[in-house]
Amino acid sequence: MGLIRVFFMAVIFAVFFYVCHQLLRFTDLSLLANLGVIGFLGLVFSLFLSLPLLAWSEDRHNHKPWHDSLFAAGHFAIGYLNFLLTLVILRDLLAFIINFAWSSAPEWLNLDSLYGANVLGLFLVIPFLLIIIGTIVVRVGPQLKSVTLKFDELPQAWDGTKILHITDLHISSSMPVSFVEKLVTVAAKVKADAIVYTGDILDSLAIRHLSEFELLKSLQAPLGSFYVPGNHEYYWQVDQALAAFRSIGFKTLINETATLEKDHQRLQISGIPDPAARAFNLEAPDFRKFSLQLLPGSFRILLAHQPSYADEASKSGFHLQLSGHTHGGQFFPWNFLIGFFQKYAKGLYQIDKLKLYVNQGTGYWGPSLRMGTYCEITEIILKKT
Repeated sequence: MGLIRVFFMAVIFAVFFYVCHQLLRFTDLSLLANLGVIGFLGLVFSLFLSLPLLAWSEDRHNHKPWHDSLFAAGHFAIGYLNFLLTLVILRDLLAFIINFAWSSAPEWLNLDSLYGANVLGLFLVIPFLLIIIGTIVVRVGPQLKSVTLKFDELPQAWDGTKILHITDLHISSSMPVSFVEKLVTVAAKVKADAIVYTGDILDSLAIRHLSEFELLKSLQAPLGSFYVPGNHEYYWQVDQALAAFRSIGFKTLINETATLEKDHQRLQISGIPDPAARAFNLEAPDFRKFSLQLLPGSFRILLAHQPSYADEASKSGFHLQLSGHTHGGQFFPWNFLIGFFQKYAKGLYQIDKLKLYVNQGTGYWGPSLRMGTYCEITEIILKKT
């Protein structure tokens, strides 16, 4: 772990020098102006580094009031550096193309215009504007998306069943209670038969968010609420988190299967924990354990935080898997790059007889912004073909 941390710090310092060099190399600014830019960037990078340093601290669960301010500043730095580094890389790629592959580039598109002081100013300001736009998208609140899925295997008694899918809410100090209130308002209008939560609902100590738990408790469905933990719950004293979810009536599925019956026809909902459990010596994902509880002729739904389990779920005879984790990339440019890191990035997939739906996240992680995605609550409607 020590070597990984050293490598991470070395990469961050290398990126810092790269950004400073590429922004200032051709601007011909005064020494004082150069020092001002370097100082500003040094502050932003320091705020960014404060997050992993706090996460690595042995005292990370001993919350202090200044932690919230540090988290807010660090999350801003994530967003700012994301957009700034993207601009710098895109400009450098364009300059490379002009130099070596685009002999007919227009005259006004030259290296002096691309690397001048005016562009430096724009590059320092544009990330602020993008953060504002992305924050507005989040402040609008979660948006309802309705998805109808048709199955030959669905028993007639369960035709038309509505399942409300909530995932990756990331309740924490960076999320205002009003966001959860908006979620509850939108979700209550669906009148779902069941509500499922596929992990990363909590991203903080449970004891600090009792009001948010009370809001989630107010969301009721006739068939109940079903929950599986994501990786982030394990980072924040997961035993307390699971106890909090159970206390508000959530059926927590840790390698377990819940069986629902209507007119002698069964619908089964299984849940698998996130593989992060292994790092904390807790019960790890075990397909065999909950698959033994599956009954012949039942319609089978798997709740898994990570969509990567879909291939194994298909082999295990499940008909539907609901997942989250990816956030759909959350903001530019990751909304375009997420497919390189996740086989199943967002939306609907068909894996043999299994349908997989990946919700792009009801909340947000890190900076309070979305760009190219939105905060999603999914209404899954089951139909028999």
